[in-house]
Amino acid sequence: MILEDVGSQEGATQKVGDTAGTPVPEVAYENIADEASARAAFGLYQDRQLQVQAFDTEGVVSAQVWGTCPRCGHELNTQMTISTPIVGLREGRGLWAEWTRRDIPTTPGIPDTVEVGCGCGRAHPGAPEQVTGCGVSFRLPTTPPDTPCAS
Repeated sequence: MILEDVGSQEGATQKVGDTAGTPVPEVAYENIADEASARAAFGLYQDRQLQVQAFDTEGVVSAQVWGTCPRCGHELNTQMTISTPIVGLREGRGLWAEWTRRDIPTTPGIPDTVEVGCGCGRAHPGAPEQVTGCGVSFRLPTTPPDTPCAS
């Protein structure tokens, strides 16, 4: 369901769902990462209403996620640095590899998925002071969806 701002009533922002046509109260803040949100995010991703672009520029891996938040329906645009090379890191197994008995990859590259939090920039009811976004977290693939663009 696509939500559209229609004003406020008694200080609470109201939204109208495109299918119901009735006001829906603003979503309260909740720090959550649940299956329902993950499914909603993946559905928006498949419909290309939520998009991901990942970059590897000289070893600095970053991503940008933009589109509709699966929980609050606001537009989000989140940019994140995923990994950065450490200049001067000595070659060889190193202390971490000795402790864990695993080698550290020298070129991490673009991951298969990214973890995203709502970055709508709006203060939601019940949010901690100076925190924006509705609090939802979800994971998205970094490759384009297989479905054609929704029209």
